[in-house]
Amino acid sequence: MVEAEEFIGLLAHTRGDFAGKQFLLEPWQREYFNKLLYTLNPDGTRQYRRSLLALPRKNGKTQMCAALALMMGFCDDEGAEVIMCAGDRAQAGLMFDASRQLLESCPGLVERSKIYRNSIVIPATNSVIKAISSEAGTKHGFNASCYLVDEFHVFKDRELVDVLETSTGSRKQPLGIYVTTAGTNKNSPCHKEWERAIKVRDGLIEDKTFLPCIFAADPDDDIFVEETWKKANPNYGITLKPAYFEQMSTRAKESPSDEIVFRTLHLNQWCSSSSKWLRHGVFEANMKPLRPAGDRPCYIGVDLASTFDTTAVVCLWTDEDGTYDVHAQFFIPEENAEKRSKEDRVPYLQWAKDGYVTLTEGDITDYDVVRDYILSVCEKNAVKGVAIDRWNAVHLTTQLSLEGVPVKPFGQGFASMTSPTNLLSTVLHQERMRAGDNPLLALQMSNVEVKVDDAGNCKPSKKHSTSTSRIDGAVSLIMALGLASSEADGPEIDPEIILI
Repeated sequence: MVEAEEFIGLLAHTRGDFAGKQFLLEPWQREYFNKLLYTLNPDGTRQYRRSLLALPRKNGKTQMCAALALMMGFCDDEGAEVIMCAGDRAQAGLMFDASRQLLESCPGLVERSKIYRNSIVIPATNSVIKAISSEAGTKHGFNASCYLVDEFHVFKDRELVDVLETSTGSRKQPLGIYVTTAGTNKNSPCHKEWERAIKVRDGLIEDKTFLPCIFAADPDDDIFVEETWKKANPNYGITLKPAYFEQMSTRAKESPSDEIVFRTLHLNQWCSSSSKWLRHGVFEANMKPLRPAGDRPCYIGVDLASTFDTTAVVCLWTDEDGTYDVHAQFFIPEENAEKRSKEDRVPYLQWAKDGYVTLTEGDITDYDVVRDYILSVCEKNAVKGVAIDRWNAVHLTTQLSLEGVPVKPFGQGFASMTSPTNLLSTVLHQERMRAGDNPLLALQMSNVEVKVDDAGNCKPSKKHSTSTSRIDGAVSLIMALGLASSEADGPEIDPEIILI
């Protein structure tokens, strides 16, 4: 088989700072390829049949594996079938597009191939390189000589992986490569494979056919020093700029949610998807007296929660100097207040006397009282929008809309919540908020954890807190800030549509 460095040297980079330059392997890439491809059995076949290649983001793994896919298609067995797969169609297309672009940088290889939308065919050897995803309707009928699993950490199960592994049975020296960064789901097939790879690497399990290659910071490493960054990122200083790491590490110091992203995506450490959001004292530093509202724009966030729990209405005024004033009002059923005080271990009755909580008659929250409060705020302030999760608030939304209040839908998923959650963290750390002295809002802010997905998106959560750790005030504040920043400023709700 042709040397990897020789074949890949025929290609040219097509993206970023290296666009147009010859594809030259970095020393660590050369070492990996040489071990993977040229460690041989006595009969001359490859020793390694499977490999886990774990790299943090932006270390060139997509380009590296795209080049390997081309090499395995052009230079490996007659009738090679190289399959690139991913958890969804979009991700599967990334590595294939990288392979196609690398191929097109070499006219000699283009002449020997036919390029289609999702496949590259080499007629002379009856070989094919193609991309599929776990969303594919059929996952059988493969005869893979080589398969590359991209971003293995997003796979929810092993169905496609098992199909590909078993499809190699008739090949004399098949090769499967699992390419991934760390994730947040420790119950995933990727984490199980990762743990096994570590045991093979450390000699706890003997498997001469499996090659582990894991670049990651160890659990006890200091994540804020350059030595750790270099250890986890073999392309540090090449495709990854030191200034970027300085910026990301600074954010990680300020915010636990940013720390999860930094550890997972840039240091390749498996972290829980939920973490305490604000460190002690961060919100308290913003509990300063409010300025008079005046005619400043006002935005309202409403989290109705359950009719038995606290409901929060948070008003936020913006200022030209980039600061914000916040007032929170909470509502709770009067007949449940004493019970809730004991269960939550907080003095709702006292806070009601102090004006932070409004008690509504009965044993469920009276949303008419909530409506009247919002209308009173709108009468006295320049309210530009009221953010409500439509799913739990159809009746209130209808009533407010019919009164001419600019009600705007606000989703509770990652798409809607990520930007304002991150913005609120920044505002609080820079002490650009005046939140008054509301002890219930402070308590609920301290209850917030953030759930982070594999793409680094985040949203507030209380999943790992106790059932009494309420966060509706924090959610309302995030929604209000989302409207104020125009990041989630959607169309007003048409009351005629709601009434249909």
